[in-house]
Amino acid sequence: MPDNMADPLRLLRHAVAEHAMPTMLTSAESSGPVTDDIATATHLIFPADPSVAPLPLSTSTRFVRKAGPNTAGGAIDLRAAYFCWLCRDENVAQYIALCGEKDVVNLTFLERASLVTWLEGADEQSDYIVSDTGTAAAPAQAAPEPKAAAANLKAVAAEGAEAKAAAARVKRPVDPRLERIYAIERVLVNRNTVLRGIKQTDFSYVRKEATESFIRSHGRSAPGAQPARQRGAPYQRGPSTVAGPAPSSGPSTKRRDPIILLSPSASSLLTMSNIKDFLERGTYVTAPPSSSAVNIQMINRTSNRLGQVRFVVVDSCERFKPDYWDRVVAVFTTGQAWQFKLYKWHNPHELFQRVKGFCVTFSGDPVPESVRAWNVDVVQVDKVHRFRDRETVEGLWDVLEKWMEARGWSGKGKPAS
Repeated sequence: MPDNMADPLRLLRHAVAEHAMPTMLTSAESSGPVTDDIATATHLIFPADPSVAPLPLSTSTRFVRKAGPNTAGGAIDLRAAYFCWLCRDENVAQYIALCGEKDVVNLTFLERASLVTWLEGADEQSDYIVSDTGTAAAPAQAAPEPKAAAANLKAVAAEGAEAKAAAARVKRPVDPRLERIYAIERVLVNRNTVLRGIKQTDFSYVRKEATESFIRSHGRSAPGAQPARQRGAPYQRGPSTVAGPAPSSGPSTKRRDPIILLSPSASSLLTMSNIKDFLERGTYVTAPPSSSAVNIQMINRTSNRLGQVRFVVVDSCERFKPDYWDRVVAVFTTGQAWQFKLYKWHNPHELFQRVKGFCVTFSGDPVPESVRAWNVDVVQVDKVHRFRDRETVEGLWDVLEKWMEARGWSGKGKPAS
């Protein structure tokens, strides 16, 4: 098949059958740069058909969507068809979120199922794919112009309507009730896409803190609650208990100091040898190239919001107990995902929804692309003027203390879960 008459859907189906998936390029050259991001890719090359030149991802296909109340009809491009195949194992919510992130047209459930089934070779016909009879003709003609190609596509769609009507007579009849349902089908939109957007936020801590607050207020208003508090008796709520404040003469609860994790990367500006100067004294000191720094630092902080707080700073979680992760409030990163390999949450997107993330760089230095994609605050340190360090550090503390205050932290630590 000549390059100029190559059918995108046929090429994609052939690639799936041969287990030779297409390669995404950022240029029209066969030897151009390769990318894994469909949002930046411009062309697709098919190793299973080496004689075919790279096809633009904007090329229209024979997959024609039906117009509906919330769906625009018309042919989809190669980008949407290929991305549908790449996301064949994703559920509906994940597929919609990925389409929004990559700016790709998302197909309805029935459209996805029909396209994937056809590409796998399990079905030879589809209600959405028009006949390719017209595309196989005139092999000696030159490559059509874009306007001519669009006109040909409309002609093929018109011919495909007749072919589809003939195929419908051969296929089993469709229940009229299903046809009415298909006609009013809408693209599924859930709270993840409407309220949360691409970055999902974990609000489970709000429920826990609201529960604890309700129990405490209920205990204070209940009859006889005050004498029980004076005796240090706990409030009972089902199988769990929330202890009331004990008298000064009684045993004190175990202190739960917040934990800050540093990056062990050699490129990190903050290490165990200079973190105390930076966070406690407000001065950035260049860390020595090789030093036998301690493996733990205690940072004392007097805050208007939290009072007197002692922070535990480490650069490794190898000796963490399971309950230590409830005390982690901040993670400093350089944008390298291997840092989180031993963490409780390996996925950076999930990690930085549960803890506050910071990336410290010099002013003027480029910020890693991975950091921009995560929920991380970038803190820039002046390379020369040290008198600006105090302002920078106080800004970092202000962000972290607001985050901690919203999650129930105080000078006495965080209440036990």
